[in-house]
Amino acid sequence: MSLLNTRIQNIRSGSNIDKYEYRASRYGALDLFVNQTEDPAGIITPELEDKAMASIGSDIEIPVIDFDAGLNVQTGRPAVIDDSENTSQIFDTINWVSLSWGFTVTPALYMNNEVSVQRDFETKFMKYLYEVADFLDTQAEAALLAASTGVLNDTLQYAQVGDMLQCDWASREMLLGDLNPIMAANDYYNQIHVVGNTGIESLARSLTEKGLYNEVNKMMQYSDKILHFTNRIANDPAAYGTGYAVNGGSVGMLKRLEREALLRTTARTGHEWDIERLPLIDMEAGTYYYEGVASEAGLAGAASADMTRAKKQYYGFAMDVAYVTRYNSRPGVDPEPIIHFEVLS
Repeated sequence: MSLLNTRIQNIRSGSNIDKYEYRASRYGALDLFVNQTEDPAGIITPELEDKAMASIGSDIEIPVIDFDAGLNVQTGRPAVIDDSENTSQIFDTINWVSLSWGFTVTPALYMNNEVSVQRDFETKFMKYLYEVADFLDTQAEAALLAASTGVLNDTLQYAQVGDMLQCDWASREMLLGDLNPIMAANDYYNQIHVVGNTGIESLARSLTEKGLYNEVNKMMQYSDKILHFTNRIANDPAAYGTGYAVNGGSVGMLKRLEREALLRTTARTGHEWDIERLPLIDMEAGTYYYEGVASEAGLAGAASADMTRAKKQYYGFAMDVAYVTRYNSRPGVDPEPIIHFEVLS
């Protein structure tokens, strides 16, 4: 006869052993759009942001003036001055993408569970937030690709393949520095932002090894750039690294929320709307919360078999976003301020 069977039990301990089940990535393309939206010299004005935020159910229209290609600078002094009227347009092609997500919490379920309600809530909240950040970053990279220029007035020693600037392996350490004169040849002179994948990060890190006190100083290649890295840019099979060079102040992001969130409505039925700034992506989202009663008897097997009428909390989040790049009245003629480039292996 032994008491060991009742004395020795499974020993459980809290730990962070599962901390990497959900983890943040790098969202460089999203970071660029968020950063440039706040640029006071950028294309997004506070007025446009405010009107876009409350625009759900309406279209956003932006007055713009086209490039005038018919200018004539004379060498004489005519007695009559000709007209030179501008051509205005209404830009209304703001492409909104709607996102919504949510989850539920059943508080009584945690009475006989070693996972606390707070830990479960935080895990549910963050796992969706990582997915949202990934989605937004992917959409931002797609916006950069769609707006990349096919007009390069001077490619220096590099090749142009379609709408891409292609750098061979031998010239890789010169590319980041040469983005300045290539962008200047297109008449863009602002600070350059570089959004790149792992290969471009590797290139930048190799240049830092040849810094100020090195025999070969490569600081000029990268020190005047703002670098953003993302894991959402894929390489072509022959490429080592791929990225985008963006003239500062050329892109931005608009957000809008549903009406009830803007009104911060509380219904007599217990439904509540509000606005919260989300961590990680540092953006405002509309929130939607209500409580109900549901049978959760089948939710967790025997642990919830008795829960035939349990209180249940419902958490929802939603936002609309739009990625904005510069207006171009002469696409294919006037170069865009975004260069798509790759470094070959």
